[in-house]
Amino acid sequence: MILAGQDMRHITVKLMRDDLPRASLVMAELEAFSPDQRPLLEAELPEIPGEDFRSRIRRAWGNLDRLVGLIGGLPEDDGETPVLVLQREQLIEIDQWLVNAWRECAPCYEELHSIEDDFRELDQLKRSLEEFADLDVDLSWLQGEHEHLDVSIGSIPVENIARLREVLALSNHLILNVAGDGDTRRILIVGRREDAEVLDSVLQAAAFKPVNIPATFDQHPNQVRDELEKRRQKLEQRSGELYGMMSNWRNSNHRQLLRARQLLEAAEPYANVRGAARSRGVLAALQGWVPASRLAEVETKLKESLRLPFVLESREPRSDERHLVPVPVRERGLLKPFSVLVEQYGVPRFGEFDPTILFAVTFVGMFGMMFGDIGHGAIIVLTGLVLRRKLRSFTYLFVGAGASSMLFGWLYGSIFGYEHWIEPLWLAPMSDPIYMLTVALGWGVTFLTVGSGLAISNRLLSGDLAGALFAAGGLFSLIFYMALLGGLVNLVQGGGFPLVATVMIVITLVLLIGYQWLSSDMPYGERIFNTIIETFEIVNGYISSSLSFLRVAAFSLNHVALALAVFTLANKMGATGYWITLVIGNIFIIVLEGLIVAIQTLRLEYYEGFSRYFYGDGTPFRPLRVGRSRNPTIN
Repeated sequence: MILAGQDMRHITVKLMRDDLPRASLVMAELEAFSPDQRPLLEAELPEIPGEDFRSRIRRAWGNLDRLVGLIGGLPEDDGETPVLVLQREQLIEIDQWLVNAWRECAPCYEELHSIEDDFRELDQLKRSLEEFADLDVDLSWLQGEHEHLDVSIGSIPVENIARLREVLALSNHLILNVAGDGDTRRILIVGRREDAEVLDSVLQAAAFKPVNIPATFDQHPNQVRDELEKRRQKLEQRSGELYGMMSNWRNSNHRQLLRARQLLEAAEPYANVRGAARSRGVLAALQGWVPASRLAEVETKLKESLRLPFVLESREPRSDERHLVPVPVRERGLLKPFSVLVEQYGVPRFGEFDPTILFAVTFVGMFGMMFGDIGHGAIIVLTGLVLRRKLRSFTYLFVGAGASSMLFGWLYGSIFGYEHWIEPLWLAPMSDPIYMLTVALGWGVTFLTVGSGLAISNRLLSGDLAGALFAAGGLFSLIFYMALLGGLVNLVQGGGFPLVATVMIVITLVLLIGYQWLSSDMPYGERIFNTIIETFEIVNGYISSSLSFLRVAAFSLNHVALALAVFTLANKMGATGYWITLVIGNIFIIVLEGLIVAIQTLRLEYYEGFSRYFYGDGTPFRPLRVGRSRNPTIN
């Protein structure tokens, strides 16, 4: 049995406080240590060291990030920067240098930010100018109030212009300019000021929307456009000067910037251990999880790197912390896509059965049973190989599912729906549907029995004896299922319902009902109702789950039925139409039915398999690493 994370060990490194940063860096370089943040040593070591250290690192990263954003990335490492040994004094020094560096560069940043605002303002003014580009007037004349004239400019639906002309003529106003296209037009209205009182209601009725002219538009539109372009050129020139200054500053300080980044990356592991490090005075401890296979490597590296004595203690996980033990996610090669699908449901607990191999075998097998066709399977395999750059590891899933489809296609004697080209090695599904349903039911019984066995094993490994015996998928519910199934099979074969099966069913039901009753602390009325419902769900769960596997046979029959439908439609076409219909029909079957079958297979795995025996609430192993998850931009 493959158990998840079975070689993990809990370690405690007891050392001198001054060596904590160096020990954290060693652990990060090995990428074999996952910090344990629980306060297990709080009584002996009440302090969490490094708060000031962490605050300095956060501030230093913030300043470095702002500098990197301003100068456009750090220069490439020339390979001459020495490897830094983490010291508190170095961190203080580099933190202060970054503070001063940002203070020196901040004026450039602020001016560049102001220039960006000016560019946005220019873009907005340019868009506004387009509204008046076709007016051959001084725009200052359209602003403000005039002594004798009333001037309005705005937009109006094109269908209202003719009627508005007539109405405006009665109020001594004229439309002097019509511009624009589409459903609206821009118009310029001029009239006598003393006749302006009636204009507002007229324009409102005509859906007139006034256009505001920016105060800076005080010349002819062409002159305004030239002014805007001159402003843009000045901004671009000044922006270029500032970026040039920043480039020179970067070149002058590149070695110190690289040193700052290297030091902060070296300091980051100590900042990330947080509560996994405890201290009291000069004494300290670091606790976490390490794979047993790397314990010797960890101890050897610490001996080589730490200046002061230390003690490394290790132990196996206790039963009460199994769900907290981080489980390494291994690179599984051919099994990687199936591992990804397992992780979509959950991560195995420490010591829990890792279902990846079982999932891969049963997924591929059920897909082939439901989608058995040599031709269609070959297309799936070829599709996976052709798209392997995009599919990456999921190429293996396509190839596996396609190969399984080809295998069952051989067993069914089906090639692109044709069932007369080759003899089936087993049988054609439509030749005996009842037998296919029986086989699917037998497969479901086997699947559920194996799942219950794994559930019992997982619960025993987790110390859940009651769950292993009485819960859904436990020993007594499995015995009930086997007794009921055996009795029904014997009854169907004409032998009656055996007394042994009846006795086993009664005994297991009494045990299950008794457990549900005793484990409940509800009032008697509610307890009776709850006991009945819980017991019914356990019993009904096996029956409904068994029937769910009939879909394996149903989809194998459906696959044949779809092919027959395509052939029926193709036979009604001409010679050319026959082959076109066959090609399109087979593409439809491969894409649509293939997708449905994959979803149904995944559903059976998740709901009839994983929900029965897989906790899936484990913690993925995330080792301490040098640097941080979001590094500064590097050119």
